[in-house]
Amino acid sequence: MVIDNGSSDGSQTAISQSFPDVYLLENKRNIGYVKAVNKGIANGLNMAVDYIWIFNNDVTVEENSLRKLVEVGQQDENIGVIAPVIYSYENPEVIENIGYQINFWIGRLKKLKFGRDVFQNYNDTYAEVDSQLGCSTLIKSTVVEMVGNFQAIYNLYFEETDFNVRAKKKGFRVVVAKDAKVWHKTASTMNKFILRRAYLLLRNLFLFELFNAQLKHLLVFIPYYFVIHLPYFLFYGSIYGLKIKFKKGIE
Repeated sequence: MVIDNGSSDGSQTAISQSFPDVYLLENKRNIGYVKAVNKGIANGLNMAVDYIWIFNNDVTVEENSLRKLVEVGQQDENIGVIAPVIYSYENPEVIENIGYQINFWIGRLKKLKFGRDVFQNYNDTYAEVDSQLGCSTLIKSTVVEMVGNFQAIYNLYFEETDFNVRAKKKGFRVVVAKDAKVWHKTASTMNKFILRRAYLLLRNLFLFELFNAQLKHLLVFIPYYFVIHLPYFLFYGSIYGLKIKFKKGIE
């Protein structure tokens, strides 16, 4: 299933001609990432599928990775969300993401390291994490039925983190499958809208904490957010934006 979010570049025709067996769900306008994903999930549930694989358009996949994700999911009925190891598209040997540890006190998502934080044991086939990057996520349909959809208020960013936290509160496990691999073009779309991206990241972190953190965490997080996180983000975000603009100028 491909969800087209109001494209105006002929994508619909190209998909229909090149991949006639693909079910194309067309939105008349761009309704936002999360709402589009939720429409896809709803269609999947109506088809009575066992798993739903949310897969962004800037990701390529290694052969048999879906099978490897499902095999991990079948090992434990409480495993509800399964992610692959995400490698950098630009540097294919470099791991971009293998899951996060969430610090609710300061709103930090710490990137986990292969061999240090997870997969210290060579024989491990999966590792449990607090959350994972949502560009490629396999979810059991039973999880969606119990947890609900992604929250549309996020629009983009932190929607998968929020979903993972809610799933864990319902007793499901969020894991990364060691042998499943994808390659991700980081922010390939949103780097074209750098100010919008910055706004969503800042706003959605705050929303995520309000929705999921305990009161004791918020008493620390809120002053930390305004006094430390916000100035830090704006400073380094400005540098990042200039790098992107400079890179576009060279290209």
